[in-house]
Amino acid sequence: MAILVDEAIWPWRGRRWAHLVSDSHLDELHDLAHRLGLPYLAFQGDHYDVHEDLRAAAVAAGAVPTPGRELVRALRAAGLRRRGGPGWEWTARHVVEPGGLVDALGAIGAPAERWLVDHLAAALDDLGADRIDEVARIEVDGHLVLVGSARRRVADVALGVEALTPTVSLHRTVGERGTFVEVVVATPAGGGRGGVGTGDDVPGRHS
Repeated sequence: MAILVDEAIWPWRGRRWAHLVSDSHLDELHDLAHRLGLPYLAFQGDHYDVHEDLRAAAVAAGAVPTPGRELVRALRAAGLRRRGGPGWEWTARHVVEPGGLVDALGAIGAPAERWLVDHLAAALDDLGADRIDEVARIEVDGHLVLVGSARRRVADVALGVEALTPTVSLHRTVGERGTFVEVVVATPAGGGRGGVGTGDDVPGRHS
């Protein structure tokens, strides 16, 4: 099992970008992406896009430099290759007004499991509600994802992934685009190959 990354040759927003993939399982890909400061929001269905500096950090963390064609062959051999985009879809997103976190969560259609929303609200409150810019709801590949994001650096955040139940996890990461707190709800059918994320504010799908 390995994480692969091709050359950073794809131009976007003044930088050159590469693809970061797994040759076996998406769980290990998400794990490395989180350690690099990438949220699920940046996942592209079968890869994460990384610019030159993030590519170098990925290699330093163990990713294997791989020519693009070999990378695609590895994805296909693992059954992880996706065509036509990652299949994500925003179902609701809402800007958080000052002091309006609870109202914003209600506006995106919280699921019936109120305790789950309470976990997200508590995690966001740990950041300080005035520092949360947006909350969103995403449904993709049998997953429901509630996301709260702050697009600024916040130093006092406990990072990492916390398992709330066997199918529900709370994820916090700080990267170049700010602090992200994500509650990930996976159906048993989703398994490790499900993948969650959006294509908002990430490079175009060029693979």
